[in-house]
Amino acid sequence: MEFVVNESGCRALSTDMLSNLKEIAGLVSGIDSQNGTLKAALGDDYDAIARTVRTMTSELNSAYQELNTIINDMSEYMARVHEARVSLN
Repeated sequence: MEFVVNESGCRALSTDMLSNLKEIAGLVSGIDSQNGTLKAALGDDYDAIARTVRTMTSELNSAYQELNTIINDMSEYMARVHEARVSLN
């Protein structure tokens, strides 16, 4: 299988990844915003679940930062490829 890197593919992939990450973060945020209701409903299990939600939030923030780094690197790479193509023509 041949893998071809092109600008439109990189942009589409980046957009999809960011969209999915934001959707997941929104779900986690929704869970986190229900603290009072969850605490009343879950009782003793609440603390363990709250820790898990905080961990997920932290990991999502890290993933978002890493994804932005990857997107910036892809953009820089595509700019260099474009410059190389222009200089060859």
